[in-house]
Amino acid sequence: MNSDIILGRWKQWKGQVWQAWAEFSGSDCAWLTGSNDCLSGVLQEDYGREQEELSSVKRPH
Repeated sequence: MNSDIILGRWKQWKGQVWQAWAEFSGSDCAWLTGSNDCLSGVLQEDYGREQEELSSVKRPH
């Protein structure tokens, strides 16, 4: 498993925690932080998946 996939999942989880805290505290800033973390986590995880796909495809010499 690619490190970008792991870091992306971590960012998504962290973003969900921020969003839960925002619901509890009513903080718009915390919600925005969580939303940004989730989005960057999804993008980083997708990037890691693409890297894995490309590395698994054998390139002709």
